[in-house]
Amino acid sequence: MTNSDYYDILGVSKGATDQDIKKAYRKLAMKYHPDRNKSPNAEEKFKELSTAYGVLSNSEKRKIYDQYGQQGIDGQFSSEDIFRTTNFDEIFSGFGGRGGGFGSIFDSLFGSSTPRDPSRGQDLQYNAEITLEQAYRGETLNITIPRHIKCEYCTGSGAEKGSSPITCSNCSGRGQVQVTRSAGFARFVTMQHCSKCRGRGKIIEKPCAKCKSAGVMEKKQTIPVKIPPGVDDGSRIRLRGYGDVTSGMSHPGDLYIVTHIKPSKLFIRNNEHLIYETEIDFPTAVLGGEIIVPTLDKQCKLKIPSGTQNQTIIKVKGKGFPRINGYGTGDLLVKVNVLIPKKINSKQRKLIEELHFELNDNKSKRKFF
Repeated sequence: MTNSDYYDILGVSKGATDQDIKKAYRKLAMKYHPDRNKSPNAEEKFKELSTAYGVLSNSEKRKIYDQYGQQGIDGQFSSEDIFRTTNFDEIFSGFGGRGGGFGSIFDSLFGSSTPRDPSRGQDLQYNAEITLEQAYRGETLNITIPRHIKCEYCTGSGAEKGSSPITCSNCSGRGQVQVTRSAGFARFVTMQHCSKCRGRGKIIEKPCAKCKSAGVMEKKQTIPVKIPPGVDDGSRIRLRGYGDVTSGMSHPGDLYIVTHIKPSKLFIRNNEHLIYETEIDFPTAVLGGEIIVPTLDKQCKLKIPSGTQNQTIIKVKGKGFPRINGYGTGDLLVKVNVLIPKKINSKQRKLIEELHFELNDNKSKRKFF
């Protein structure tokens, strides 16, 4: 981050309103977003703009900046602090929100954009291996995972039954204490976790015998997971509230199911299309005919046009994969390989020679006339 003036970076005056600052940032952020602007300095420019907006859009930080400049901000906040306390969702709400591509760049530039709520537990991930048929039709899987849940003996308090945690005298139950720092003539007040109660706000005098004051215990649980039809390999399915709790008083995190589709012996998947290879004999390729091919639900008849060449692809509409958004179905693409016999008997040889002569004779006559 350069030491350029934040107002100059956004192209606004020092008397600019909050709305002026938001409008200027939005316009410039759209211009320099690295996913849209491929110039070498776009990423650094986008970070510079976002940091400037993070300071000037916050009344407290803007006041410090106006009074003490860059030194005042650097002495109290890191770029991660600035970013985590800034609401970028509102800025990009018309472009699909943070999930529309903007959140990922914030995460890569500043670290995770979402501050971890201390009252929220950790997320979990489970890798689910499924067949192509299961991915095609959708299915409910019952998975068993070990989770950290609230201690069933003390109901998450961490204290022995019949006793209760007491309020921490050091932080008065807030879990945080004020720390004052000086930078030149300026004094800055920051909040830190209380070391006595480790940020809990409570002191446990009689720990629970089961969880040893942690307030949590590990338990295996079986959870039903609905796999939607058309799911992709590597898709993430979110189950809210099925993650871990990190303390007895926290809310559980989420569980993410990552799907891994096992290779099929019959089909190759290409997005919403399925590819199937089959063989036909030489007469069928020449004369045409009808064969039976498999699909993921039942067999179907496939018409082979006369004169079909080797490795021709014939499309069977609507026999591919359902699209995950529910709009339509892909196609089955049948790749036809013409099978040439390696050994033939004398009668077959004679017939083929006659056919060869007939074809070449007709060809010579066409050339003559």
